[in-house]
Amino acid sequence: MERVWRAPDLLRLAGVLALSLLFLCVWVPARAAPLRVGLDSNYPPFSRVDRRGHAAGFDLEVAEELCQAMGRQCEFVFLPLDGLLESMRNGGLDLLMGVSETDERREFMDFSKPYFRARSGYIGRPGDVGTGKDGVVRIGARGGSVQVSHLRNRRAERAEVVQAEFGRLLDMLCAGELDLVLANDLAGYSFLLSERGRDFEVLGDPLPLDSFPSLVSIGVRKGEEDLREEVNRAIRTIRFSGAFGRINRNYFPYTLY
Repeated sequence: MERVWRAPDLLRLAGVLALSLLFLCVWVPARAAPLRVGLDSNYPPFSRVDRRGHAAGFDLEVAEELCQAMGRQCEFVFLPLDGLLESMRNGGLDLLMGVSETDERREFMDFSKPYFRARSGYIGRPGDVGTGKDGVVRIGARGGSVQVSHLRNRRAERAEVVQAEFGRLLDMLCAGELDLVLANDLAGYSFLLSERGRDFEVLGDPLPLDSFPSLVSIGVRKGEEDLREEVNRAIRTIRFSGAFGRINRNYFPYTLY
């Protein structure tokens, strides 16, 4: 039998459709909003953007896998580390790749479970590292890094501390503008294996584990516990799927965690 639609029926149907459309307008964009993920713009081999605007690196590939595991669209934001930290402080980022947890950083962001670990050491020319101007050794460290904090606290009176992007620090080291660079051992290892790193080496042993946080995590927008748990689940997913191991092998000859 053919259904005859009366005015009250049509009004009720219109009301249901209107509520449905309102629900979609409110819910879908919020869920579909891309995550803004911060990465260092000049930190090989973890992440970098070349002169042509092409982005690459270990952390970028890990971030892409994490976004896929979460089923989320992501926008990647490339800045120097100190700029990324400031953007996270001001609410401009949802996630920040490759940061260690410190008391200062906990004030404006939360942290995922660690996804790799690293130590720090000095890179320089073998033998005499020089004394620099006025007998002060010139040491470079990535701006905003835990290495900078270490140098300020431990060597402030005996060294001139230069802050810059990591790639720029390597340029300065090769040009003789720095005596040493204090760096994450994984980033330093990659440089030493390169053509221009052949005249340099790690000077002394890596610094003691208690000198720096050795575990590296993903910074998460402050107070977003659901997002933090989502990231933690994604980290487990890419570990168990083998995706993290594949990326690891592409950049380093040993397991990072």
